[in-house]
Amino acid sequence: MTITWVGHATVLVEIGDVRIVTDPALTSRLAHLRRRVPPPALPDVDVVAISHLHLDHLHGPSLRRVGGSGRVVVPRGAASLVASLPGRDATEVESGDVVEIAEGVRLRAVPANHSSSRGPQSRVRASPVGYVVEAAGRRVYFAGDTDLFDEMHELDLHGRIDVALLPIWGWGPTLGDRHLDPPRAAIATEWIDPVTVVPIHWGTYSPMRARPGSPPWLDRPIDAFRAALADHDRADRLSVLRPGGSLTLEPAR
Repeated sequence: MTITWVGHATVLVEIGDVRIVTDPALTSRLAHLRRRVPPPALPDVDVVAISHLHLDHLHGPSLRRVGGSGRVVVPRGAASLVASLPGRDATEVESGDVVEIAEGVRLRAVPANHSSSRGPQSRVRASPVGYVVEAAGRRVYFAGDTDLFDEMHELDLHGRIDVALLPIWGWGPTLGDRHLDPPRAAIATEWIDPVTVVPIHWGTYSPMRARPGSPPWLDRPIDAFRAALADHDRADRLSVLRPGGSLTLEPAR
């Protein structure tokens, strides 16, 4: 199992010939945001897993850049937002549902604590989810966007989480409600107790501005997260990837 952080909340998980990508955000501009790092090239994927409806997670132009055919897994109630994608069928899920991707590869929907709305211009609503990818005796938790929630203590009911992909920031100098910031992401790491935690949803997009280059705060969340993990005696769990960086898990014995 190889895990590649593409940037923002976009992660490519490869298990043999099966490829799953989460929340694709691939364009150089996303509404008022500019991508500050180039997106790595994506191979064709079998499954796109969407955590919630916000534009930086369910983004039509980015979805159309993802090659391959197969399923788009979305929170229940969101199928209409991806119905126009060519060559892909929508599968709606809610927390507790399990999608069989291939023999020995499963996608388990788990709770998330975040907004259920698309935005002020849309009436579509769907409860957000996270996902646990289960394959080769390994488990990778993708949180999407979330704040802390009690069920984080129970994510290991089907076995210990090997890698937790946790958001530690967003796309601006401040965070809105129901997001993990570095101190709260460190608490989540303590609750989940994964073998490895990979911080995501930081250092990728920021609002457009008159000055050239990236804003000075763009990379600050990673240092704050590293310090917060040390406060919780979890500094040894941290694996920092840059967009395009990967880590590989051997099959469990």
